[in-house]
Amino acid sequence: MKNDVEAGVPIARVARRYGVSRQSVYNVLRRPSKPAPRAARASKLDPFKPFIRGRLEAFDLPATTLLTDIRELGYRGGITILKEFCREVKGEQVRLVIERFETEPGRQAQIDWGECGVIVENGVRRRLYVFVFVLGYSRMLWARFTTSTKQPVLLSLLRQVFEELGMPRELLVDNMKTAVDRHALGEAVKFNSAFLDFCEHYGALPLACPPYWPKAKGKVEAGVKYLKRSFLAGRSFTTVDDLNQQLEAWLDSVANVRVHGTTGERPIDRYANEVAVLRSAGAVPRFDTRELLLRKVQSDSHLRLAGVAYSVPPSAVGRMVQVRVEQLKAGTPFEVLLEGHVIATHRVSESEKRVTLPEHHKAIQTAAGRARNPSRPKARYEQVLPDENGLVDPFVAAPVVQARSLSEYQRLLEAGQ
Repeated sequence: MKNDVEAGVPIARVARRYGVSRQSVYNVLRRPSKPAPRAARASKLDPFKPFIRGRLEAFDLPATTLLTDIRELGYRGGITILKEFCREVKGEQVRLVIERFETEPGRQAQIDWGECGVIVENGVRRRLYVFVFVLGYSRMLWARFTTSTKQPVLLSLLRQVFEELGMPRELLVDNMKTAVDRHALGEAVKFNSAFLDFCEHYGALPLACPPYWPKAKGKVEAGVKYLKRSFLAGRSFTTVDDLNQQLEAWLDSVANVRVHGTTGERPIDRYANEVAVLRSAGAVPRFDTRELLLRKVQSDSHLRLAGVAYSVPPSAVGRMVQVRVEQLKAGTPFEVLLEGHVIATHRVSESEKRVTLPEHHKAIQTAAGRARNPSRPKARYEQVLPDENGLVDPFVAAPVVQARSLSEYQRLLEAGQ
């Protein structure tokens, strides 16, 4: 209405246009453009807000839990205003997590997995995943496709990206089982021991996103979505290796040289400033990310791994050994250990179902021959000849048995008489 009147339209015509009286039009014109702010009304929740804020800064608690706590302190209000206040405080916390590392180079990286359907390799149908790593300041993106999200795979990929891009001071994860054992409401985060060992080895402080706060790791979630939409959709590939080769080229030629929508700069340019404060992974020894699997050596001096028999020395038959392997991918080397000592080194077989190393072959044949033809047991009594001095050790030698004629026995009997 105001715009019409200001444009010179008569009041009567404005009233007819909107179907109201002319007085209503005048009332609107006299109304202030911005309503006067209302005086803040006291709330039953006000005395308890400092307590609630303190609890939410420490833990991501639901309103129902907080309601129980503040009622014990004397709160007599309802849960609706409590929920509104909790949303307000949690929103502030999320903004702090998101903005905390927005302009600080080298401080934080975020990691996450994305599910990408299935892939068929060598006739085997497997789930396909993508691991995504994003540096918080530069938005430098690093990713690899895998068919497993197991912990050795996760740690191996983290080690690889640390070696290629550098190590941040903090590593933000969600509540993935390979990193976090427990992150319940109202409790401190319990990280997985192997993941903690890895982080301590490389001097990275692990951080876990609060439960139900997906925006806290918004950088990496945006990276996963961007990769699926801009790289994976409609792409043709034959194997995981082929897909990763295409991915590496795309990261270098597209993802990290585009102008980022949030920073307004290219990740590769911002990374040039960030790399100076990222620590080098070469400053510490490589962390052993290989998995240890227990296997029993069968009677044929072979152990079974992923449906393939691999040879070990016959002395290990019937014993439990450890297999130290990074991934069950064709060509990947692995070690077999007995009591902490390496007794065999193999590579994961691509097509063979039985692998016998040349250095084991002869020993295995000899052991098998002994099993088929056991040696004749020694006689209980056997003749032991004297040495060059004519002496026989009575503590070592077995009793001597001599063959004598009957006439000799007759002569001895007569002499005895």
